[in-house]
Amino acid sequence: MNARNTIVLAVDDADLSEALGCSSEAVESMQNDGVLESQGQLWEIGPARDYLRDAAWADNLWH
Repeated sequence: MNARNTIVLAVDDADLSEALGCSSEAVESMQNDGVLESQGQLWEIGPARDYLRDAAWADNLWH
């Protein structure tokens, strides 16, 4: 399994926030945008990590 297919067990947004290293607001936004997908309490966070990496890169680029 590569990093893109990373799956974590998360009971709530706080668990996802900790796994991704971002705020709970960012987790909620990614859920609403379809970046984070769940299978019950299992979450595939690979695409969310890519999204956060790209957002951080773009933010640094424009400052």
